[in-house]
This record gives sequence, C-alpha cells and structure tokens, in this order.
Amino acid sequence: LLATKTFGENDEWEASFRWNFGSPFPFTQTQGFYGTIDFLTEGLDTDPTTVNPDLGILYASERNGGRLSPYHRMDVSLTRIFTLSKYSSLEIVASSTNVYNRQNIFYIDRTTTEKVYQLPILPSLTVRFKF
Repeated sequence: LLATKTFGENDEWEASFRWNFGSPFPFTQTQGFYGTIDFLTEGLDTDPTTVNPDLGILYASERNGGRLSPYHRMDVSLTRIFTLSKYSSLEIVASSTNVYNRQNIFYIDRTTTEKVYQLPILPSLTVRFKF
C-alpha cells in the first residue's frame, strides 16, 4: 500500500508512506539433535563418554512445512524540493524505514534458538541534486 501527497504553494513538499505486508517465510522444522562421534581419529580407543560429539540435526520429513510470523512494516518520507533553475533542483528527503520498529523474523538459529530479525527502525537523510 503506497500513498503520496504533494502540497505547498508550488507543490514543493511531498509526503509519502508505504506499508509492506508479506506472507510468513517457510522453513523446515527441527525435530531434534543427535551427536556424531568420529571413530576414525583414535579408532577403538575413542572414549564416547569424554569426547565432544559433532552436532547433527534431525529435520522434519516435510520440507518447508513450518512458517514464521507474517512480515510487515511501514516506511515514511518527507521531501522538500528547491527549484534552482529551469533545469535543476535540490531535494532534501527525511525518511524512516520500519517506523513502528516491528521485529520481523529473518531466521531462527537452530542450535541456540536465537531469533535474528530484519531491519530495525532506520532513519535517513538524503540530498539529491537534479540537473
């Protein structure tokens, strides 16, 4: 959803907002973990009670059978246009991405279950010279 409004005596101001919504990202669910011990290094002398096994992941049988939460964010901007001549202008843009700071999940680390999020609130200031 996108909306833009120009205003001012000569339409030198422009305000806009954009709302993005996305269906949840698919992912393959984790059923559990198992340890794998390398007996090749020390052979039969390997002590499984003291060695740290490598971590194996047991996945669900259905690939991409799970879904993360829905994605949405709102971006806003305010632009001021300064006309310098017939062929040139200067624009100053103040904008912000994800203005309500929604924590959209990018992925979840399988071994720590830590959630990794996408963009936080991200303000910016831009100056454009057009000629």
